[in-house]
Amino acid sequence: MSGMDSGTRRARPPRLADVTTRVLTGCLGAGMILLPAPQLTGRSWALVPTGLVLVLVSLAGPLARWRIVGTLAAATAVTESTLTRPDLAALAWEGLLILGYLLLVDAPRAMPGAVTARWLWRQLPLAVWGVFTAAIVLVMLAVPVPVSAWLLVAGAGAAVAAVVIALPRRPGQPGEPR
Repeated sequence: MSGMDSGTRRARPPRLADVTTRVLTGCLGAGMILLPAPQLTGRSWALVPTGLVLVLVSLAGPLARWRIVGTLAAATAVTESTLTRPDLAALAWEGLLILGYLLLVDAPRAMPGAVTARWLWRQLPLAVWGVFTAAIVLVMLAVPVPVSAWLLVAGAGAAVAAVVIALPRRPGQPGEPR
């Protein structure tokens, strides 16, 4: 070993599990941006390249570690859906694409295959509950129900509860008092 090699680190090639996770995340991200795109009109078409760039930046580059980039990409998809007012089935698919994208964009990077499989297994309950919730919302929206103030309050409460449950919990540092 020469003195020059001992002080430098060699860049490892990306692992297959990491590449697969990023490709799947990119496909979900592109899907959530492109699904409502055919119904966009006028200036709202600017959301498509903006969303695609945000998805790309959330996967590669120096800003990929920032969670806000993935959140902005998902917010762009939500904005597109709001502007297009899609039918119920497209809305349910959009929600599932956004859920999958947000779950995978926060996946830790550079994990071995076994660790990636375990991490994905631990995310399975969130995905199952997301599919279950999308199915319930799809059925409930398909049945005509007169609008009630209590129904709106219950829906807002469910949305707040979902956000509180979905937010990551950060444990305190071991040496810090609470």
